[in-house]
Amino acid sequence: MAYWPGIIMFLIAGWMIWSSLQRRARAKEEAARGEAPPPLHRSLVLMADVGPSLIYFGLAVAAGQVVLAWLATGGAGFSLLDLAGVMALLLAYGVWVRFRTRYRLAGAAR
Repeated sequence: MAYWPGIIMFLIAGWMIWSSLQRRARAKEEAARGEAPPPLHRSLVLMADVGPSLIYFGLAVAAGQVVLAWLATGGAGFSLLDLAGVMALLLAYGVWVRFRTRYRLAGAAR
């Protein structure tokens, strides 16, 4: 049972990375066709600039806390693969946020 959470988290992380790459490809295709995403509302411009950095900081803190908790409890029944799965999931979420904010789509909200 110890390896299942890690395997599941690696699968989810892989899906998030794949989804991010698909979004980037769609955004580049739209840009090649001359389509541009709608401008952000004035109230969201600052949040779009600062938000990802805050999320990255939170992910780094969360990763540190998970590693410390895993070390302090001696793994608490979770394997190193499970810990790596959590780290991969946090990293994939950071990539997903980066691609989501950098590559905006011209079409309807997706």
